[in-house]
Amino acid sequence: MILDELTLHNFGVYGGRQSIALTPDERRPITLIGGLNGGGKTTLLDALQLCLYGPSARCSNRNGLAYDDFLRRSIHHRAEAPEAAVEVAFRHTANGEEQNFQLHRSWRATGSGCRERFHVLRNGELDKLATEHWAEQVEDFIPARIAHLFFFDGEKVESYAELDEAPPLIATAVQNLLGLDIVERLAADLGVLERRKRTEVAAQGDTRKSEDLRGRIEALESARTRLVRERAATANALDRRAAELAAIEERYRREGGNLFERRAELEGEAVASERQLAAVQKELRELASGATPLLLVGELLKSLEERAAREDESRRSRETASVLAEEHEALLAMPTLAALPEDQRAALRAALAARIEARREFGLRSIILDLSADARGLLDSTLTFELPSARERLQAAMAGERKQAAALDHARNALAAAPSYDVIAGVVAAREAALSEVARLQGEQAARDAEIARLDREITQLKEREVRLAEAEVRDRFEREDVKRLLLHSAKVRGTLTRFREAVVARHVERIERLVLESFHQLIRKGTLITDLRIDPQTFVLELRGTDGRPMTADRLSAGERQLLAIAILWGLGRSSGRPLPTVIDTPLGRLDSVHRNHLVERYFPRASHQVLLLSTDEEIMGGYLNALQPSISRTYQLRFDEGQGRTIIEPGYLRPEAAHAH
Repeated sequence: MILDELTLHNFGVYGGRQSIALTPDERRPITLIGGLNGGGKTTLLDALQLCLYGPSARCSNRNGLAYDDFLRRSIHHRAEAPEAAVEVAFRHTANGEEQNFQLHRSWRATGSGCRERFHVLRNGELDKLATEHWAEQVEDFIPARIAHLFFFDGEKVESYAELDEAPPLIATAVQNLLGLDIVERLAADLGVLERRKRTEVAAQGDTRKSEDLRGRIEALESARTRLVRERAATANALDRRAAELAAIEERYRREGGNLFERRAELEGEAVASERQLAAVQKELRELASGATPLLLVGELLKSLEERAAREDESRRSRETASVLAEEHEALLAMPTLAALPEDQRAALRAALAARIEARREFGLRSIILDLSADARGLLDSTLTFELPSARERLQAAMAGERKQAAALDHARNALAAAPSYDVIAGVVAAREAALSEVARLQGEQAARDAEIARLDREITQLKEREVRLAEAEVRDRFEREDVKRLLLHSAKVRGTLTRFREAVVARHVERIERLVLESFHQLIRKGTLITDLRIDPQTFVLELRGTDGRPMTADRLSAGERQLLAIAILWGLGRSSGRPLPTVIDTPLGRLDSVHRNHLVERYFPRASHQVLLLSTDEEIMGGYLNALQPSISRTYQLRFDEGQGRTIIEPGYLRPEAAHAH
């Protein structure tokens, strides 16, 4: 099989329609495709598998999505129409005749999902049979269950080297490579045939045990039916009692039952309110012993403050009058004023004398309070600070008193409204009786439900016993010789198939062991690290042996050595298949060190298959690795992401070191 071309249309990061030629040269098997991380390398591998296997494809980014959801998410985000397609062209030789195939898988997103179309062209013409039965047809080219031997991610194969993970891989590969899956299906089909024949010849004679079981089952089913009827009748009675209880509850509420239940709580609230009211009243008395009473004469205190201010001003006027007289005389004696005409000087003298006289008259007012500075300070502090604070505290205390008095009145009123036990005793008794009756009926229903569940379990167990008894009777009562002969020979055939399977596996396991070990020795730099390798033909458990001949575990290998062992397992299994299939490797060098990378480049990639596709990052196959691989490379491509167009473009040529470094 040779892959000739892969075409993508609006698939993943690949916008528009793009094709990539994959046909290798006769002596140059490698097609090298380079791209940065996230540039679309894995998408190429996904496209190839999706086109081949459809819903069964192991795509990297499917992650458990339903097939329709995966197809919808695979459409390029800038596609003009919500549709995408992948195409694969390949050649396959059968019976000495080479045939060309072209697979086309496309889909379009709709409101309810995705509408998919698929067809197969054989030698340029539509092959309806292959199109309708491609899931079976593809097994002739590359079986889906061994595709991972040829299409794999280099970073994810390391787990195959874990000795606990390898058996399923080896078992699946061996079953498919040797065609033993057909043997397994044949053995299973024979088992189904045997069970069907036993059922067909079930005995009709001695049915006493079956009849006893049937009688017990019928008795239990009758008891269950009776309980179901009783449960239905009780459900009706329970509904009536519940309605009666609701009416009694309403009457209980109207007659003050809720207050009666809260009587102790209301009494506690009344006591608490009394205590809080007493505390507030105590605070009011304490306020009355301070500056608070002065609030009654607040206006008088303000007038005192004003009177004291006027007396201070009168005192200052009397003291400054004589000083002003002397200053006025000195002023009038100044040369500038002395040069004035006499009439102007007389007018000025009269004006100044009038001002001095006014001062003297203001200073002659009587001083009654004659407060000292300390008294003035005390009066000012009282009016500015103490009285406003006292007013605020008094208002808060009076509000608290009103609130607690109201709460006390409410509690006392509620207590007065709460009925006594004698008044409400009849309703209480009726309510308790109704509650008890409802609880009794609910308990009976629960018991019936439990009994019905128990009967269901017992009936199920008896029916299972009935089935087992019928099967036992069938085994004992074969009446037809041809059926007995068929069952006898079927069992022999199944035994023969088991022995055949074991013999085939044992015969071929040695060859697989040799090919895997040989592949590992070609890849590893330590030729004596693993000297022997064994595969258990029953369990397919992989056993490694070192130079001392003792079994060794995979954890004694480095991460790079485990990855090389995993690749050797895949390589050896692929070689043992004898199928000329292409190999596609994503991230081929993974996290290997330089020496291990050299071994892969020099010893594996050129020999992995007649056609090898390597999907490399800019940090893998570059420099010396690229030079060493160059003689085996027939085609090179680079995946360039165009930011403006928002898509990856496939271009001929490989990554340039400076461009990769710039990215």
